[in-house]
Amino acid sequence: MEEDQYNRIKSLLVKQLLSDLTDEEREELEQWRNLSDENEGLYQRLNDKDYLVNRFNDFNEILSKENRDTINRRAGLKVKFNSAFRSVWFRRIASSFIIIAAAYSAYRITAEIKKNYSIRETYSKLEDVRRRSVTLTVGGNRVIDIGNLPANTRIEGVDAALIDGSLNYSLTDNVKRLNNSRVEMHEIFVPEIKIFKVVLPDGSKVWLNSRSHLYYPSVFGDSSREVYLDGEGYFEISKDAERPFVVRGNGLNISVTGTKFNFKAYSDDNLLSATLAEGKITVEYKDASGQYRKNVMQPGYQSNLDKESKELFVQHVNTSFYTCWKDGLYYFDSMRLEDIMDDIGRWYGLEVVFVDNTYKDRILSGKLSREDEAEKMLESFRRLMPGHIVLSGRTVTIY
Repeated sequence: MEEDQYNRIKSLLVKQLLSDLTDEEREELEQWRNLSDENEGLYQRLNDKDYLVNRFNDFNEILSKENRDTINRRAGLKVKFNSAFRSVWFRRIASSFIIIAAAYSAYRITAEIKKNYSIRETYSKLEDVRRRSVTLTVGGNRVIDIGNLPANTRIEGVDAALIDGSLNYSLTDNVKRLNNSRVEMHEIFVPEIKIFKVVLPDGSKVWLNSRSHLYYPSVFGDSSREVYLDGEGYFEISKDAERPFVVRGNGLNISVTGTKFNFKAYSDDNLLSATLAEGKITVEYKDASGQYRKNVMQPGYQSNLDKESKELFVQHVNTSFYTCWKDGLYYFDSMRLEDIMDDIGRWYGLEVVFVDNTYKDRILSGKLSREDEAEKMLESFRRLMPGHIVLSGRTVTIY
């Protein structure tokens, strides 16, 4: 079989195992099978998992031996076979395993997909609803669907209204500040493919990215304004010199009196990032020794905390790259593909599986619209890596 035909059949077999064949491609594969008993026999073997595993292991042993002999030849040691003969022999052996290696990889892909689907099927119906709706949880037990919030709602003594798609709190003068015994904790949850804006009780504005949680009191106290973030938020803080505004996010704390900044603090990310657009902020964290450290940031800079090493590094950045998400854009500048796919998967609610880990470190730059469907956004990456990205259900596989 010619190399071009090998590659074509390899592609069709992989797509079949991923249930991604078109009607025309399925017909093409059937025609190839019917050409000869040899083709049909090969097709049956490539659908036998035990056969694939055994042959793939054989191929790895051959490859390892060839590599060892190459090292020996370069070291000037005597080898038993003529090197030219061995080189031709190895190429023929390797060629015969092209489809086997591809089909074996496809089995790994489908196994990962089935595993991820099994995990997702255990989600409760309540979690499915949470993924579809922006919700407000009051006092840890009362859940309100923001989309169905009446025009004027009183929540535990606080007025709240949905105005132009954002949740706005309104406090009368006599309840601007209450003692802690009368304060309820509120939690906003934003599901996939959504950005949501909240106007907090003090007038501060927060835009929340997909899969984000923001926890805050219904009324801030007399000496401080403190909120908790698990996710990503863009903050515009109302000035109040008497009451600093503190955002706590999975190990990195930000303190301000009035400013604009972006804070990315997902609990499942190793890197926490604070990007300052305007004003001044102080970031606080614990280093590897457990000591508290502070860093005062100026506009145009970004602080990044590695949660594992507890190391903080600061860099000058174009802040618009890190804040444009709230306007419906996704900009990535010299980012690793794995990190890009983490963001895309989180936005669309997709699982991302890397079968070929070498692609994780591929560096890419670009700008995309968050309003695009997942398939359209992924098409931009397929143009860079044709034949290596498959969307099946809610799983993106990169192989």
